[in-house]
Amino acid sequence: MKNFLKLALCILIAITSINKCFSQKNENCLYKNPLCFYNTDILNYLQILHKNQQYEKMYDFLYGPAISDNSKTILINKLSNASFGYSMKRVGIREKSKTSWSLTYQRTILGTNETFKIDCALINDKCKLYIDDKVWNTLFKP
Repeated sequence: MKNFLKLALCILIAITSINKCFSQKNENCLYKNPLCFYNTDILNYLQILHKNQQYEKMYDFLYGPAISDNSKTILINKLSNASFGYSMKRVGIREKSKTSWSLTYQRTILGTNETFKIDCALINDKCKLYIDDKVWNTLFKP
C-alpha cells in the first residue's frame, strides 16, 4: 500500500511538472514587451549587445526614420562608432497602448544626471525601439 501511494504521488508530481513546463512555453514573453529582455529592459539589453559588439543583433530591435533612411551596412557602421557605454537606469514606464510604451531613463555622463524618454512598440511580435534623428543623438552621444 505504501509503494502504491508513493507511485501515485510521483505520477501526480510528474504530470503537474509537465503541465507547468508546457504552460510556460506557451506564455513566453521574451522580446514582446520592453521589460522582457532576459531580466532587463530593451535599452539595457541593447547596451549589452553594443558592449559585446553585436551590432547586427542591435539592428533587429530598432525601427523608425533614422533606421529606414540608411542601409543596414551604414547603420551597423554608425552603431559600431556610437558612444553608448554610459551608466543608465530605467526610472519609469508608461503604456501608451497594448503595443506601444514610453520609457523614461536616467543616465550619468561625466557626473551629470540627465533624464530622457524613448518610445518603443511591438512590431511583428518583437518589441523595437523607435529611432529618429533626435533620439539617435540623445542615445548615441557624438
